Parts: sequence; C-alpha cells; structure tokens
Amino acid sequence: MPETGYTIQPVDASNAAEVATVFRSVYGDGFPVPYVYHAALVMEEIRAGRLAASLAFDSKGNAIGYVSFFKCAPNPNLWEGGNLVVVPGGGKDELGWGLMQHYLQPGNLPGLQSDGIIGEAVCHHYFTQVGAVKLGFQECGLALDLLDGASFSEHRPETERVACVVQLYELSDPQGPCYLPEQYRAFLHGIYERLRPRILLPGTSPLPRHGETVATDHWFEEAGTWRFSVSVIGEDWGMFLDRILVKSRERKTVCLQLIVSTALPCISEAVAQLRQRGFFIGGLYPRWFGNDGVMLQQLFGKEPDYDGIKLYTGVARKMLHDIRSDREAVQRKGEQE
Repeated sequence: MPETGYTIQPVDASNAAEVATVFRSVYGDGFPVPYVYHAALVMEEIRAGRLAASLAFDSKGNAIGYVSFFKCAPNPNLWEGGNLVVVPGGGKDELGWGLMQHYLQPGNLPGLQSDGIIGEAVCHHYFTQVGAVKLGFQECGLALDLLDGASFSEHRPETERVACVVQLYELSDPQGPCYLPEQYRAFLHGIYERLRPRILLPGTSPLPRHGETVATDHWFEEAGTWRFSVSVIGEDWGMFLDRILVKSRERKTVCLQLIVSTALPCISEAVAQLRQRGFFIGGLYPRWFGNDGVMLQQLFGKEPDYDGIKLYTGVARKMLHDIRSDREAVQRKGEQE
C-alpha cells in the first residue's frame, strides 16, 4: 500500500541531496535542468535567491515529492512554479495536489517578492492543468513541442514531444502601457480579459532606424528548446532573426521561442518580420519583463501531433485552435512568396 501520510519541509543543506533522489525516480538522469542532480548546486541556487523549494517525506523519512519556485524571466519578481515531482508509489494525486497547494501558502517558501507565478503545465495528462486552474491560475498561451517526451519515465507520453499550457497567478498590479501587435489584437484581448487591468495600446510605431537588438537567451539542450527574451529592438532586427534561424538549424533546435516585450511601440512591425520567417503565435507571457511579453514560436522537423495534446479547459482548446490556424496561415503565406 502506498504511504498516505507525509510532511513537507523546505530544502536546505541537510536534505538537498534528496532532490536528486526524487528526480531520478521519474526522469532517470534525463531531466533538462542539471542542477537538480547536485546538492551543492541546488543550495547555490537557493542561496543566490534564484530557487525556493520544498521536499515531501513519508513517515519513514523517505523523500517522496518535490515542488519549487525558480527564476525564469528577465523580471526578477516573476517566479515559475513547477518541477512538481512525485516518486512513483509515493501518494500520486493526493501528494501532488498537496504540493501544488503548498507553494501558494504564504510563508511556506520564504523570501519571495513576486509580481506573479507563471507555470507551464504539461499537456500529455491533465493533473497539473486541473490543479493550477482550481488554484486560480489563468491560461495565457500554449507552447507547442516544448519538451522531449523521452525525458518522462512516468506518465510516459504517447507523442515524441510534449506541449505545455502557459498559466499565470498574478500577484501585483502591472504598471505602464502594453503595446499589442495588430496581427494578434483579438487573440491577446481574449487573454487580457482574464488578467488584472492594463492600459492596452496599438503597437504601430515604425521599427527603429538605429541601435541594436537586446535579448537574453536560454538553451535547454536536453529538450532541444531555445528561448529568447527580447527587451529592445534595433535597426538590426531582421539580421538578428536571420542569425538565430541559422544557428537554430546548426544546433538542431526543435522548438524556438521569441518573447517580445509589450513595452515596445514597434511590436507590430517586429511581429510582421517574425511571421515572414515562419514564426506563429504562442500566447502571452505576462509580467515576463515586468511588463508583458508576446511569445511567437517556430518548430523544426515534423508536424506537431495535435491529437496528442490533452487540454482541460475550453479556454485552452480555443487557444490551440487559434494557434494552429495561425501556424497554417503563416505556412501558406510562406509557400506563396
């Protein structure tokens, strides 16, 4: 019989080695964030303020679950809630639900100042999506083919790649206007209706005639996913995109994402150049820069297995329909040119 009683404790130097135990029980050595396998690196992330995490232990002292907040974005006050892992036989849905509720309780993960908590719920099963919606998270986007299905040893996907629903639990009021790309105004307005009020303006200014594009990037090698966060657009925008696409093919990227700041009044023209190069909408990454970010994505290789994407809510299913339609429209336009 699985153990049903458990306690949840913050990760510290005395138990940090158990983080690897939990991850290996589900992912082997294939989880795409290497520090989880090294106690010293886990503690380095915690001491640096980039990670806050907790472990669940059964009555015999065995580590049976893990949940965390970690820094994921240019905005230091936006945290990603995730990496929720339950050891097989350790309590399954009961423990998973307990861990999800735990990280939203004040004081359980100390020291957090937050504009919000963002999450990416996997779409090969419903558990994380259901839990996040019940806890008050709002669905904002859908990242196609984000994860490698082979990295899962439990709840093994039927597909090669796993999509994720982008969800946000917003904790502060946003400041400043958000400039929206005209190409996706209706799509984004539908998302904004579920978030805290913002000043929404059309982002129709011309591209700059000087300056350089400024972006940070994160290469998730095991997943084959490359993500850019674009905070400034310069006169080199087109060349910047072309360089990324060349490099993406060289390193065999599967999923390429660009998150573009809504603080940029030229966002419509910036998006037009992205669409010319095969990018299509992914959704909104709220508070990503302090202000929001609009995510466009491109996939390399086979077509997404849309039928393998399991979505809990009608909101998410509508987003998938719109994203799929946009991808097909971008592909048709490319074939005609």
